[in-house]
Amino acid sequence: MKDLGRRFITSAISIALVALLLFFAFHLWVSLLTAAVAATLSAIALWEYNQFAKEKGGMAKTSLLMILAACTTASFFLASKFLYLPEAVFFLSILILFARHFRIKEGAIVDLAVSAFGLLYIALPLGMMLGILYGPHAEDGRIWMAYLIATTKITDIGGYFGGSLWGRRKLAPKISPGKTLEGALCGLALSLATSYLFHLWGSLSSYEWIVLGLILGCIAQFGDLSESLLKRDANKKDSNSLPGLGGILDAVDSLLFNAPIVYFFLIVFRAKEFL
Repeated sequence: MKDLGRRFITSAISIALVALLLFFAFHLWVSLLTAAVAATLSAIALWEYNQFAKEKGGMAKTSLLMILAACTTASFFLASKFLYLPEAVFFLSILILFARHFRIKEGAIVDLAVSAFGLLYIALPLGMMLGILYGPHAEDGRIWMAYLIATTKITDIGGYFGGSLWGRRKLAPKISPGKTLEGALCGLALSLATSYLFHLWGSLSSYEWIVLGLILGCIAQFGDLSESLLKRDANKKDSNSLPGLGGILDAVDSLLFNAPIVYFFLIVFRAKEFL
């Protein structure tokens, strides 16, 4: 817990900025700023991911991949006006990735594998967060965005403090030695508690808060471990060197797995007409 001070300051600033963006999310200029921020974060996270691939000899063309990631993520912002735009942009991105190798065949398989997985792993889930916020569903997307972020991040906090205070049994020692079973259970408990608070607020039914709370609490930790797996394989401690944060990918790793869950939950159960 030696870096607790920096983590607290960084988290407080991040929470304040996110709260402001959510509160004013439907103002035109703020919505454009939000989409631009999401696209930028997507591009930076793809750059960080590409550094992992570089350590394993599989680096893709960085500038192109960052542009495609930003466009894929941003396309979800416009999806309420242009139906199936995200699918079209993602498909076009794959075509572009193939086309660039028609004249340079060397390294095509590795480049395509690294690039396509990067878009699937990072750009699409970050775009789905914009889809949750601005999608054409009947409910206020700000509530669901707040639910996604709060439930996911409280799981991370519970895992961190629970593991630091009571952790004994290692959860996945080969890829994340600091994570413990006790920490994971604390994270899951706080996820359920947060989900229950949104139930009291009226956002979730009597069974939805339990099911979603359990799923998001488990999958958030799965996402955290998944990014740790990539870092350990690339012999990296953090995805970047931002003070108190590590990297963008470190900050959003659990959200990358939880965003699709909330996104598809809204499609299936809460919207007559969605993306």
